[in-house]
Amino acid sequence: MKKLLLIGLAFSLAFSFSCEKDKNREPQKVKTEETSTSQNGIKAFDFSFTDVNGKPIKLSDYKGKVVVLQFFGTYCSPCRAEIPFLNRLYKEYNGKVVVIGLSVDYIDEPSSKLKPFVEEMNISYPVVASDEKAWENYAGKITGMDSIPQTFIIDKEGYIRYYNVGYIPQYDSLFEKAVKELLEEK
Repeated sequence: MKKLLLIGLAFSLAFSFSCEKDKNREPQKVKTEETSTSQNGIKAFDFSFTDVNGKPIKLSDYKGKVVVLQFFGTYCSPCRAEIPFLNRLYKEYNGKVVVIGLSVDYIDEPSSKLKPFVEEMNISYPVVASDEKAWENYAGKITGMDSIPQTFIIDKEGYIRYYNVGYIPQYDSLFEKAVKELLEEK
């Protein structure tokens, strides 16, 4: 099994280049018994949301494609800085790679509140308002951190193979390398 890339990638930098999701909550610890890995990684939690344009988004509908999930906040500078790269990735791989933005600042609220932000940032990929369950199943169980952005790269079989907390532009080439590697797998 290939190691989960980006876990330790500048771990100390992640704190410097991330935003706290909720300053009143303690970061959760990784529960190893709940995040046991198969040879392909960690099984991704399946979710179902409606995007800002009213289209249903269900993670399991994208089996057979590489999926990049970004948990973000509209107020978060590193999150905003990652968006142009995600737009490029989404457009460049034209259907082979799916990018989904999951906003944490509108948890359990209608995703229509996000539409002005999506338009302002010219986001071309689907964006949804996350719920607490999705956040807990990714950030809570996998990274154990309560910071954003958190980016997860899921293989064609639905396993999380790469993830990272925080963002700096130097991560772009690492994310793209991981995506290319997963696209080449049969």
